[in-house]
Amino acid sequence: MKAAGLVIKEEPYRTTIPRSQRGGEIVEPMISEQWFVKMDSLASAGLDAVRDGRIKIVPERFEKVYFNWLENIEDWCISRQLWWGHRIPVWYCADGHMTVTREDPTQCATCGSKEIRQDDDVLDTWFSSGLWPFSTLGWPQETPDLKYFYPTSYMETGYDIIFFWVARMIMMGLEFTDEAPFHTVYLHGLVRDEHGRKMSKTYGNVIDPLTVMDEFGTDALRFTLLVGSTPGNDMNLSVKRVEANRNFANKLWNLGRFVINAVSSVTFQASSNANQTLADLWISAKLEQLIRDVERNFQNFQYGQAGQQIYDFIWSDFADWYVEIAKEQMKNAATQKQTVELLARAFDTCLRLLHPFTPFVTEELWGHLRNTLRESSLSDLCADWSPALVASKFPEPAQLEGWEETKIAEFGLIQEIVRAIRNLRAEKNVTPSKKISAIVTGGDRLDFLREQSSAIAALAGLDESQTTMLRTLDETPNDSVALVIGSIEIYLPLAGMLDAAEERARLEKELKEVESHIERLEKLLSSDFAGKAPSALVQKERNKLAGYKDTAEKIKAQLK
Repeated sequence: MKAAGLVIKEEPYRTTIPRSQRGGEIVEPMISEQWFVKMDSLASAGLDAVRDGRIKIVPERFEKVYFNWLENIEDWCISRQLWWGHRIPVWYCADGHMTVTREDPTQCATCGSKEIRQDDDVLDTWFSSGLWPFSTLGWPQETPDLKYFYPTSYMETGYDIIFFWVARMIMMGLEFTDEAPFHTVYLHGLVRDEHGRKMSKTYGNVIDPLTVMDEFGTDALRFTLLVGSTPGNDMNLSVKRVEANRNFANKLWNLGRFVINAVSSVTFQASSNANQTLADLWISAKLEQLIRDVERNFQNFQYGQAGQQIYDFIWSDFADWYVEIAKEQMKNAATQKQTVELLARAFDTCLRLLHPFTPFVTEELWGHLRNTLRESSLSDLCADWSPALVASKFPEPAQLEGWEETKIAEFGLIQEIVRAIRNLRAEKNVTPSKKISAIVTGGDRLDFLREQSSAIAALAGLDESQTTMLRTLDETPNDSVALVIGSIEIYLPLAGMLDAAEERARLEKELKEVESHIERLEKLLSSDFAGKAPSALVQKERNKLAGYKDTAEKIKAQLK
């Protein structure tokens, strides 16, 4: 080249030598013949299947990834130089003739030579995997399995292999069966470590699921992975989160033990026609609300949100609130049977809803519940139950009857009152076992509060015999701390445990917060919002303003 004058310049160049990650050997390029698949017609069919709606990709944003890959696709090299895999079905004779058949040939199809050898290469893994939806069912024969299972409904996989696997299953299904292999593709994200890094042996941050399952249980790991995920988004996995969900499994077990003991241990008196209590109606309404929310989230592929709602209901609404009231109701012969029956029904529904997330602990608990019910006077409850939870019917939303929102709101007021008293007791370090007296002014809610006095006293640690409920109060009781919940005032005589200066500071802080809400709402209602927003929304804000003003007046009266 120098002699011909073709060299422009010379400079030293450091060559990067590629090495195998596993063995460290130098990787050298070698030119060889490879088998390719022409992709134009296959890609076109795959694009049409998603564009015309035969196949839906969830989340929808990954359609762009799918379209971009198929619109710019190159012919596919399917030859792989590996020791495992499907051998490429091509045979060669000594003269170089190729024979391609479905069955292993015994001679060359061109010259008849019996000295033939099969191609040494194997098919690309993704080529073999792309055939999976139908090749595993007996295709090309019209087997019963193929007729029943193909096409299927949903394909669930990671977003990182949407083009490696999903697109190839779609293209091959359309090519060989003239049908899309599924109608919906649901893509989940990748599981990363707690710091968001991809798990790698090099980083040393791989979480071994077998070790985690041995320590915290399979259900805890399943629940963590399901609840911590959203469609198409990565999740950071921490062992501490798995441990927290192990605690949820323990909570569920203890809750199940309580319900089962209630069914088996209580001797029912003669059947009564007692009306359902507010707590009974509230938990029933909340349970129906949960069923509707879970169904909606399932339809929208928000499995993590559905699992979180089930978790919140079981831990808070059912265990922390209804069970505590149920303990009191079970002491009353008039409400004993209906309470235990509702406990069993509600717990059964909870286990059915939770079963897809934590199948093992729910199956075990449900089996104990079913066996206990069958041997009790409530055996009619489980007359139509399946032998196993896995084969049982999943809860379906029921038609609303119109009373549900009212009962949820009414019990919500009870919860506000109880929380306020509990918080104050905690602030003043009042021991949980100590029963305290109270004076409650209920205004127009007095009759309601008197009906619920037993529940309030039981949940808030009040001495019901020393709890007075009045419509109004002429003078503020001395040596008492006041709580304001809307138009309701609660006076707790905590003499000896209350610092007057601290109490005044608390009330002043509360008044300041209420006045800030009043100022915000007055500005909102004096702006264009009042004229442009829907009338129902405007009225809702006006009601809030009236409530805050009422609360402010009561706090000011206490400060005098």
